[in-house]
Amino acid sequence: MKTTLSAVSLALAAVMPFAAAASDLEPLEAGNFVLSAQSVSIYYTVSGDTYEVVTTIAPGGAIPGAPIRFVGFLKPGQKALISAGQFGTAAAPDTLELVHQGNLLSATHLTNVVAAN
Repeated sequence: MKTTLSAVSLALAAVMPFAAAASDLEPLEAGNFVLSAQSVSIYYTVSGDTYEVVTTIAPGGAIPGAPIRFVGFLKPGQKALISAGQFGTAAAPDTLELVHQGNLLSATHLTNVVAAN
């Protein structure tokens, strides 16, 4: 029984995302994150109960490329996922989860755990 539970725990760890601590963002104050080799900047404005969330993803370091800007709208209770991977690899992308909960917008960096072969 103990061996079965250990095997199930290991299997779940292989497919369940790992969440780091959430960062609470303030209106018009950028939160800066790193997803794989990309730099990510996020800020938002408030319009009633809706947050207009602006996300800019730019290549980090010496990687060529232009920044990409996304604009989305989140109402209370809604969430959005932002993912970026490394070009030319099959590695799972790094992901940020944005959640509009109450009067807060939180960003949590999710890292996919991959099982060893």
